[in-house]
Amino acid sequence: MKDSSFFPRLAVKRPVTIVVTLMAILVVGTIAYIQIPIELLPSGYSPPYLGVWIPYRNANPREVEEQIARPVEEQIRTIPGITRVTTYSHGDGCWAWMEFAAGTDMDLAYDQLRDRMERARAILPDDLDRYYLRKFGRNDAPIIFLSVNFPPEVDDPYHYVEQYIKRPIERLDGVANVEIWGADEKAIQILIDQDRVKAYNINLYQVITDLRRDNFALSSGWVYEGEKKFVIRSVARFQNLDDLRNLPINAYGLRLKDIAEVKYEVPQRTWRQRINGRPGLLMGIYKESLANTVALSHKLETLLNQEILQHPALKNAEVNLLFVQGQMIEDSIDNLIDTALWGGLFAILILLFFLRNIRMTLIMLFAIPLSVLISLMVIYFIGWTLNLIVMMGLMISVGMVVDNGIVVLENIYHKRSDGLPPRKASVVGASEVNLAIIMATLTTITVFIPMLLIDDGSGQFKFYMQRVGLPVIFALLGSLFVALVLIPLATAYLAGAKMAPEHALIRRSKAFYQRLLARALHRRIDMVMIVLLILGGTFWLMGSVSQVDQQEGNISDIRLIFELPDNFTTEQAEEFFAEVEDTIFAHAREYDVKSIDVGFRRGFGRVRIYLNPPPKEQWYHAVYHAVAGWLGIKTTDKMKREEVLADLKERLPLKPGVEFRTSWRGASTGGDEGVVSLMLYGDDTEKLAELAEEVERRLRLIEGVISVETDREAGGDEIQISLDRDVVSRNGITPNQVASTLMYAVRGISLPRFQASDREIQMRIQLREEDRENLQQLKNITFMNNRGRPIPLSAIATFQITKGFGQIARENGKTFLAVKAHTPVEDLGRISAQIDALMKNFPLPVGYRWEKGTRFRRLQQQGESFRNALLLAVLFVYLLMAVLFESMVLPLSIMFTIPLSLFGAFLALYITGTPQDIMTGIGIVILVGVVVNNGIVLVDMINRRRWEGMSRTEAILDAGKNRFRPIIMTSFTTIGGLIPMALGTANLFGMPYAPMGRAIIGGMLTSTFLTLLVVPVFYTLFDDFGLLMQRIVGWFRRQPATGAMSVGEEG
Repeated sequence: MKDSSFFPRLAVKRPVTIVVTLMAILVVGTIAYIQIPIELLPSGYSPPYLGVWIPYRNANPREVEEQIARPVEEQIRTIPGITRVTTYSHGDGCWAWMEFAAGTDMDLAYDQLRDRMERARAILPDDLDRYYLRKFGRNDAPIIFLSVNFPPEVDDPYHYVEQYIKRPIERLDGVANVEIWGADEKAIQILIDQDRVKAYNINLYQVITDLRRDNFALSSGWVYEGEKKFVIRSVARFQNLDDLRNLPINAYGLRLKDIAEVKYEVPQRTWRQRINGRPGLLMGIYKESLANTVALSHKLETLLNQEILQHPALKNAEVNLLFVQGQMIEDSIDNLIDTALWGGLFAILILLFFLRNIRMTLIMLFAIPLSVLISLMVIYFIGWTLNLIVMMGLMISVGMVVDNGIVVLENIYHKRSDGLPPRKASVVGASEVNLAIIMATLTTITVFIPMLLIDDGSGQFKFYMQRVGLPVIFALLGSLFVALVLIPLATAYLAGAKMAPEHALIRRSKAFYQRLLARALHRRIDMVMIVLLILGGTFWLMGSVSQVDQQEGNISDIRLIFELPDNFTTEQAEEFFAEVEDTIFAHAREYDVKSIDVGFRRGFGRVRIYLNPPPKEQWYHAVYHAVAGWLGIKTTDKMKREEVLADLKERLPLKPGVEFRTSWRGASTGGDEGVVSLMLYGDDTEKLAELAEEVERRLRLIEGVISVETDREAGGDEIQISLDRDVVSRNGITPNQVASTLMYAVRGISLPRFQASDREIQMRIQLREEDRENLQQLKNITFMNNRGRPIPLSAIATFQITKGFGQIARENGKTFLAVKAHTPVEDLGRISAQIDALMKNFPLPVGYRWEKGTRFRRLQQQGESFRNALLLAVLFVYLLMAVLFESMVLPLSIMFTIPLSLFGAFLALYITGTPQDIMTGIGIVILVGVVVNNGIVLVDMINRRRWEGMSRTEAILDAGKNRFRPIIMTSFTTIGGLIPMALGTANLFGMPYAPMGRAIIGGMLTSTFLTLLVVPVFYTLFDDFGLLMQRIVGWFRRQPATGAMSVGEEG
């Protein structure tokens, strides 16, 4: 008694000490809350992914694969820790994505990648200008994303925005970088006139080769003149455009300007972009790693509005903030705080209903902020930040932190009703249940341990579960301190002399439960059959609830992707997208459009519609909308994203041959909305294309599939030029000379940069556009033979038009082809099963294989992680209860509450139409640690009563009577705390928290009511089993059996 009553006795004997301690916690916790840094996501995690973008414009995907992708792959694969290398080669360049093993130092890997890319440059094409490395992390996304419409008179948009907007922003403390998209810097364009080249009999290959090596500055050592040392530097740079124009190109005085036009202008872009119907560009502002996102966002908004936009040069410019991360953080945290406050209010109202004592209800109310402040205080001192992940953990704990106090309060009042004086009742009552509530708290804490141990291969699951779990753990430990210290103190000095009488509803419910429990104890087989039926129902429900990788939540942007037919000219594309813009603008008020960003080129286009963020809504708004929908009442609220999208699909002026799909910025899908893929792997791209035709046919059989396409279909027609080697050889022309000249003339090539006084300027050379518009002009390109005569390409080559690939993809050295199915069906589990059935007998050549795409792989990894976490949680909870009861058998009676809770969780998901996702997985794992608490408290009292001399049946009935109200109270306060979450709109990057709340509430409801009957019944069954085992062991040892309990009678 002395050891178990230390804290309650201390609270009663030293009230001033406890009050001062509580005040200190409040002060320090408040300071921690004020000073703790606020972020969108927790720092400390670097996703094990790196990327490289190698631009190579106007190229052929096959050329990019052979000249760039394969050499880069060879270098990248030498980086330690790399597990997967995927490259995508297409007409604009090559993307390379790398995945590393969990635990890899990503900073070191980034440096090693830069080193490998520098090594690869020696074997990459000479005209490859630069490459871009991408590291994924919380600082690799812009904190502000804005659009700029510039006045028509601006002839250099990039320089205009750079001078008046970019540079002032970059000078602000905390800004790391500002990127501009949608505009190119002015460049020197050398446009060759093909007719003049022929007229002057010029060797174009030699001219361009000379230009590539005639613009340089080279250190050449040093010499001594007397006592002075002079560094030698050979300079052959062009000083101005006239130097370039007057460059001699042959021995007869012919100059570059005689065969080419040299311009300094903005390059003509194949990609056209408009913002809100006018030419514009996009900007992204990135922060330094240690900068506070919220504070920096506010500073940037102030700088833009009060200084930058006041500049006279920006008078006619239009700047729109499309995304502000700081505002998103504040809104999300405010939403979570509101949800937590409403949850706390519900929990307190439930307590007031049961306790019917305002003073004690207020004391229990005090336990919620005190426990949360204790958690925040620990989070602050261990160096964490307040972010959406930590807030989710705190929100989960709101309804749980009063549970321990309720159990202690109930037992204290029970002792007072037995005649003990207030102070002694506080000590005895708290001491009697302190072991039970400690174990109940530890079981809840225990379920987070598996989530901290499970590794999904990237370390992401473990990292984020740690940030969710530890705040809950700290809050629950704080609630344990409150229950064993604050509650005894308050009941000893502040509570009334008697406990308020129970509500009539509670009395009637308790009486009904007593009769039901007595009947259940006499019809145990019936209860076993009911449990078996519930288990069967659970398995059916698990298969009936759809599985998704991520839900959209309240994402407020829409992305429309358009594939245009090959015969669409740029002018036709411009006309088409103008019609799309007009359609959207005509309904902008109805859709509540904030901004429209349109970008397109020949064959492809995309439209991004930024909607104004939805108004801040509470849970009761969601209830109102749901009830109004059921009753057929039309609300006047603005259209939701899915409604806007559905309406747009009906109104878009699609042309024949134009294919259309939607996309969104989901973290899990990482691509098109409503697209699932199947990957074919092999060595030969053409063979993969043949196999893809049969895969397409099979995937079209999946229910709900709208269309199926492959990467090959996304490619356009290509002209294959085959050289006649005999003719080429007779003319003294090398195949490399032909290929290089064609590349220089048609695709263009970058020359060494022109060194201006304040910057380097890009130089490019190619034929004039009118000299490279069609096949006939291509055939007329000439080459100088060994006798100095021009030979047209048509004389040395044949031409064949074939269907090309939109891109060529490779993974770990194997070429793969993606077959993509577009479907509105969200149930990935069902689609996955159908794909398995359709591909069961698919014949594949040796060395070829197929796999389901990234979405399915992530869903499988996610499912495996949660299944493993669930199994380990169940095991750890069982072992902990075995320690509590000093029995390996009796905890099994409580373990049956877990499948009962799963039945309720999946039933709630099924009734509400909520799919399984990552949030439901977290909720179900948490359930394991929560639902056993009631069983622990109940079995602990049964054992206590049996130790006091009651028979088993009497102990069960007495424990049920005395624990009925605290079990109902603790369950309903937890449920009440989660109601706003289950009904509200709080979300994490569009992932709503509601599925987690619904899963926990459903599980708590079924487990609470069934626990009161199932646990006592199975307690008797396992106790009888223990008695039987003791008799068997006693028979072998020839010793009398004493029963599972060493004292008391068996009822």
